[in-house]
Amino acid sequence: MKKFYTIMLTVLCLYGYHISNAQCNGVKGPNLLAAKGTFSAPFITVNTAAENCTASGSNSFNPTGNVGNALLGCSGGATAMFCSDYLYTDSSAGLEPEFRYSILKTIGDNSGGNCIKWDWKGSDHTGDGGYFMAVNGAPSYTFSPLFYQVKEIPVCIGATYELSAWVINLLPASSVWATPGTEANVSFKINGNVVANSGTIAYNNTATWFKVTGTFVATTSTVNLEVVNATSIAIGNDLGIDDISINVCESRVAVTGPTSICDGNNVAVNFVVTDPSQSNTWYKWQESTNGGISFTDITTGAQQTYIGSSYTLINNLGAVNSTMNGKKYRLVVSTSQAGLSNPACIYYNDYTLFVADCGPLPVQLTSFNGRYSGGIARLEWQTSQEINSDRFELLRSSNGLDFIKAGTVKSAGNSNTIQKYSYQDNIESALGKYVYYRLKQVDIDGKATFSSIVKLSLGSKSTLEIFPNPFSNNFTVSFSAVKTSAATVRILNSAGKLVYTKTINITKGNNSVLMNSLPILVSGVYFVSIYNEELNFNTKLQKL
Repeated sequence: MKKFYTIMLTVLCLYGYHISNAQCNGVKGPNLLAAKGTFSAPFITVNTAAENCTASGSNSFNPTGNVGNALLGCSGGATAMFCSDYLYTDSSAGLEPEFRYSILKTIGDNSGGNCIKWDWKGSDHTGDGGYFMAVNGAPSYTFSPLFYQVKEIPVCIGATYELSAWVINLLPASSVWATPGTEANVSFKINGNVVANSGTIAYNNTATWFKVTGTFVATTSTVNLEVVNATSIAIGNDLGIDDISINVCESRVAVTGPTSICDGNNVAVNFVVTDPSQSNTWYKWQESTNGGISFTDITTGAQQTYIGSSYTLINNLGAVNSTMNGKKYRLVVSTSQAGLSNPACIYYNDYTLFVADCGPLPVQLTSFNGRYSGGIARLEWQTSQEINSDRFELLRSSNGLDFIKAGTVKSAGNSNTIQKYSYQDNIESALGKYVYYRLKQVDIDGKATFSSIVKLSLGSKSTLEIFPNPFSNNFTVSFSAVKTSAATVRILNSAGKLVYTKTINITKGNNSVLMNSLPILVSGVYFVSIYNEELNFNTKLQKL
């Protein structure tokens, strides 16, 4: 029988290798599974009742809070949105025998093994102290093969999606049980059809995560994801799963237009839509007058014909003037007219108009940050150059759209050195949950320019929030700190490569820090973390 299983597994692996190489071309949308796919809050919380040796905090392989709570059971639960048919455990030796799983931060490392399964090695995929799913696979012909399931995931009919996940063989190659032909093998199904397969997940002495990918075209408005055991092997078949994503394969919308234009000149902006599937034929134009916080339609939906794999649309803005400075123009495309009104079904890119008087830039703003504590918002900013500058007007809003003047600060006038400014604003509690600020810099001749918007939380904020998200050129990070100190901001791309780092000063209470002067970032998903001895915030954001 062992020989039969090995042959069967080999056939599955050959098939799986073929489809696991399928990936989106170009930019991808956000993860439709979100926390359900990353095994994180609010769907996964700490299991405080786990057996002490699994999460005692006595070593690196059993840290405090090491065990997450159980998933729902799939069988008999037709409406279950996030579940597993395997048996959950949080006990010593609980991952024996087969058909068991646990939600863990780490199960073993170079210092030793966790009592839940002493010989396994591995930690969560991203390495940020989050959770992953550890599974002792059972033969698929005698047990349910369903490791994990998410039902009723909203999608857009006709759109192409990429499914990706990270898998790991938790049994070291040095183990006596790590014999050829017993490796784990995982398939990923959408509406019952296999769209990706891991093939045999090789044994390694150093725990190594592998990415599995595949694509599918949505034919229904919702889909069901199943992660299943693709092998009949009992011995071995020990694996971990983490960071499961379903991302729409976006059309690439490239924008070509002047970065800055003199007042009175004509502007035409080219938008080129590239889509090898030629499916996103519907489009409309939108405009934003508040820095991208919201967009309004300026045309209804229309269709365009592809020439090859792309088509070009031109937005003629005509003669521009200073009142149009900072406006954003967006091309939105989708697979259907109805999809144009569904945020989950659209692909887009923006063009920001900058109108100049063609003289030297009067003021160069290098930072704009805010903090809130005890009913007072403290705003700080600095400039690296000022030419004929008269004043800064601090504008406040309760909704991010309608601003009023909160105060005025006299500027240096003319300077080529760093100038620092601050303003304290007493906040009325009736303002709501958030308050928004932006700077209006006014020259001696009355001309004005506006900064990006800083968003402050007025309540307790224990998580990291990014505004806006998705972002174009810069964004604000908002979070709460327990004391005044310094912290490090890191941005990693979707491959885990560090692309930006910065040290920031924070104060006790709610903080908002504008992240500008960023390097050139390609469109896609990025990971942001802010940390020091007390802080450890992590979240994702989308670059347009």
